Amino acid sequence: MYAWNRHRVSVVPRQLRVGLGLHLRTVSNMRASEIRKRYAEYFERTGHTRLPSANIVPQNDPTLLFTNAGMVPFKQYFLQPQTSPYKMITTAQKCVRAGGKHNDLDQVGYTPRHHTFFEMLGNFSFGAYDKQTVIRMAWKFVQEELQLPIDRLRVTVLESDHETYEIWRDQIKLDPKQIVRCREEDNFWSMGNEGPCGPCTEIFWDTQDTRYAADDERRWLEFWNIVFMQFHRSSDGTLTPLSTPCVDTGMGLERIASIVQGKTNNFDTDEFQIIIRGVDQLQRSHAIRPLDAQVEVAYKRIVADHLRASAFLVSEGVHPSNTGRGYVLRRIIRRAVRAGRLLGIDGPVLPALYSSLEAAMGAAYPELTERRDSVIAVLQAEESAFAKTLDKGMSLLTKLFASNAAKVVSAEDTFALYDTHGFPVDLTQIIARDHGWTVDVDGFNAIQSKSRERNKASWKSGATRTQISDEISSKLAEWQTHGISTRFCGYEIDPEQASMEQHSQVVASSMLSNGDALIVVDPCPFYARGGGQEPDTGSLTVSASACEAPRTLAVKHAVALPNGQAAALCVDAQHTDLQVSQPVVAAIDMQRRNGCAVHHTATHLLHAALRQVMGDTVTQAGSLVRPDSLRFDFTSTALSDDQLREVERLVNRFALASTPVNVTHTTLEAAKEQGAMALFTEKYQADNVRMVRVSNVSVELCSGTHLRTTRGVFPFQITSEGSVGAGTRRIDAVAGVAASKWLQQQFAYAQNAAHILNAKQLSKLCDAVHRLNDTNKTLRSDAAKWLRVAAVNAQTVATHATTLGSVPTVIHILASESSAPHTSDARLVAERACHLRDTQPQNAHVVIQDTHIALAVNSISFPDVQAGALLRELLKKLPGKGGG
Repeated sequence: MYAWNRHRVSVVPRQLRVGLGLHLRTVSNMRASEIRKRYAEYFERTGHTRLPSANIVPQNDPTLLFTNAGMVPFKQYFLQPQTSPYKMITTAQKCVRAGGKHNDLDQVGYTPRHHTFFEMLGNFSFGAYDKQTVIRMAWKFVQEELQLPIDRLRVTVLESDHETYEIWRDQIKLDPKQIVRCREEDNFWSMGNEGPCGPCTEIFWDTQDTRYAADDERRWLEFWNIVFMQFHRSSDGTLTPLSTPCVDTGMGLERIASIVQGKTNNFDTDEFQIIIRGVDQLQRSHAIRPLDAQVEVAYKRIVADHLRASAFLVSEGVHPSNTGRGYVLRRIIRRAVRAGRLLGIDGPVLPALYSSLEAAMGAAYPELTERRDSVIAVLQAEESAFAKTLDKGMSLLTKLFASNAAKVVSAEDTFALYDTHGFPVDLTQIIARDHGWTVDVDGFNAIQSKSRERNKASWKSGATRTQISDEISSKLAEWQTHGISTRFCGYEIDPEQASMEQHSQVVASSMLSNGDALIVVDPCPFYARGGGQEPDTGSLTVSASACEAPRTLAVKHAVALPNGQAAALCVDAQHTDLQVSQPVVAAIDMQRRNGCAVHHTATHLLHAALRQVMGDTVTQAGSLVRPDSLRFDFTSTALSDDQLREVERLVNRFALASTPVNVTHTTLEAAKEQGAMALFTEKYQADNVRMVRVSNVSVELCSGTHLRTTRGVFPFQITSEGSVGAGTRRIDAVAGVAASKWLQQQFAYAQNAAHILNAKQLSKLCDAVHRLNDTNKTLRSDAAKWLRVAAVNAQTVATHATTLGSVPTVIHILASESSAPHTSDARLVAERACHLRDTQPQNAHVVIQDTHIALAVNSISFPDVQAGALLRELLKKLPGKGGG
């Protein structure tokens, strides 16, 4: 048997990392786009259904930040193969590995094959074919479509999987020397400690790197993994054969492109090179900075990789922020910007390269072009914001590098950079490393942990809520594996009717640790599908028995089932044990449902009005629909007051037209042909989408509840508009009855103000406010004059000359308020310090009175001295703190 010397080494030698020293002959001139196309067409010919890539943000999977493998969108089908609408599927899946458990961010640019964004080609079977079939299909694709020479290939199998070994040897006719048996840690795959699992077989390519022997793993590059999910692993480790075995395969597009194109580095393949050539051109348009050749190559690869990841994430509605996915995106963008700065690019980096990304990948992913303006706007805004942060952070670090002989950035300084200046800790690490310094990351993590605990302390119920949320998620997953489902009948309800009762029965029930019950009833009228709309509440009435009267239990909220089709109900069960098949009467809070319908329809009208006023580049970035208000996030520049009033006017005009709101079900392709807008962050079924149309106004894909006509949206009123992040605006608004109440409340406020200001009519209120403002300006001016007089004549009871750092300093103690009544004021202390600074510029001056302290230093006499730094040095010996 052929023996393979398996060194478990994941770091490729530096010569290979930078793509130097090795050149493989090109197997073909096939571009990445051609490989992607051939793969899809080949598996379509074999009976697979080609599906578009799922979103990078996983749907109904809170365990993942991003889709990081081709099988992620189909996890529920691997758990329940009978629920899959297709038995054979093929995809080219967009994936991101950055942040969380699966994080390749730090390696990007310095290794041949680490990426934040990559594509995974995959074909999947849910009980449709066996090992022999999938191995034959894979081998035929490798041989006939990719035309890879057999003598450059090897395969691995699990050492105990004799069936797979024999298929490769006897049916594929592969030389046994090219079949390597491996241990379970190498060739057995599972979803986790429990669940579907099974052996896998992998196909490897001989890189012909002569530094390694033929049996050395470091010479071989895995490019296709085929997993046979044939067992279920229980918590005690027992493997039980599955009644419906499945197959999961994955082949990285960037990796197979490097093989076919004869490259030793993924970044040398055609799609990456289009972007890198764009980086070269952009770099030449700025002042060239001398860099080590290998470092320069790494920076260009970082920019190219991060442009792909950030553009795709933004195109799907992820926006830079300080938490979760938004923070990962922010780190990616800022790493790219810094790499660009080190390449000498002082202007925009990612926005300037966007056309190169379109040229490389726009044909395969038209959303890059469709959402071009909104993506560039977000990237531009984030870069502009970071430019100030980068300059400030670099200035602080430069001073730190010049003052600390230990060459360690302390935990306190690292946290201050992160918390105060928005400087990511990994960026601090990179800059420190470039200067030969280290960062106290452990100390930083400890400080950050304490900060988070302090923030959580104000939310006393947080731990309990998290525990209950985990219980609910666990129970829903368990019910899913057992095929528990229900029919949602909530769309059949007119939201404007006064009441609604639905006769149902319990199909699943479980008590939660807080005394509530989690219940599934069938059919279920309660809405919980998301889309920004808050879930229904209401009640369940348990039918009377011979022994007890009917009981009505409050439904606190509805929780979407994993398949997204209906809801489970969180019920105040009063420790009542509800039995499966028990009849109940479900009643929805119709006032709440109607309020949500009003504001959801208003959200669609608002979106349409914004696009009319601000242009078609406006795209929805998120929404929240409540019974009494709405919140709408969108990509745009700031709106002027006139534009906001025009948006309001348009929504009210749409509402008063009493246009019918029509709901139809169609295919995704047909909906797009009719101009339907879709939310980036939602995943839609290709063969069945719900389209909500307001004639001549709006067409959107939406799962929410709506009015029958637009009339109920009137009146509509915007209550606030502002920025919530780079390139993203937010509008809060009210509509219908809620807007009437809001307007009545505003009228009451105006009446009260008019009464206080003695304005006889509301039309005279503004004049009264102006008069009051003018009076206040005069009083403030007079007060400032008297403050300066008081500061000049303030009684000093003691002075002390000293030195702070190298700055001569005089400390002045003023008489306390007890001996000089009505003279103790922080403004007086600050004014006295400024007076001394201007009249005695040769010294810094500290003025103290009671609990107030101020320090002032003349910037002309001491141009390099910061008053705040001097004051902090002084306060180390005193209680309190100050800003100078």
